[in-house]
Amino acid sequence: MLFIALGFSLFGFYAASVYEKKVEILDSVVMMLSVMQTQLSYSCIPLASLLARLEENRKINGLGFVSACKKETENGEPFPESWRKCIENEKELCRLIPEALPYLFQIGEDLGSTDLEGQLSCCKYYEGIFRRELAEKEAQSGKYSKLFPTLGVTLGITAVILII
Repeated sequence: MLFIALGFSLFGFYAASVYEKKVEILDSVVMMLSVMQTQLSYSCIPLASLLARLEENRKINGLGFVSACKKETENGEPFPESWRKCIENEKELCRLIPEALPYLFQIGEDLGSTDLEGQLSCCKYYEGIFRRELAEKEAQSGKYSKLFPTLGVTLGITAVILII
């Protein structure tokens, strides 16, 4: 009975942590776009160097597709295809924020295909989209981080009472 109650409780905490992980990923994406924008506007670096700088940034190291994309482009694969493929290969990212994937794919299509001003406006545009998504997920996380653990404990206690 203790294991049943513990199982429900742990599931509640797990469900709350899923929302926290969504917030972390979206925060990293916003940070990535901000770094891209800064590097493009002040350094005017090519995409290969931009990916290297993103890979070095510790605040966005949770986005594993950046490193994978860098390796793919170094091996001669075109940037848009490698960007898309590396995002698709990151299963946790695809599972946690499926509604944001089309925007992430489009970033890969837009970067490097226009002039500097076009790339900067692309970064600003997608940063705005991901900031709105981040604000929405933060609100959900704040709400559900309190609800799910309590609900899990309550369901666990209820299950034990029903079994007894």
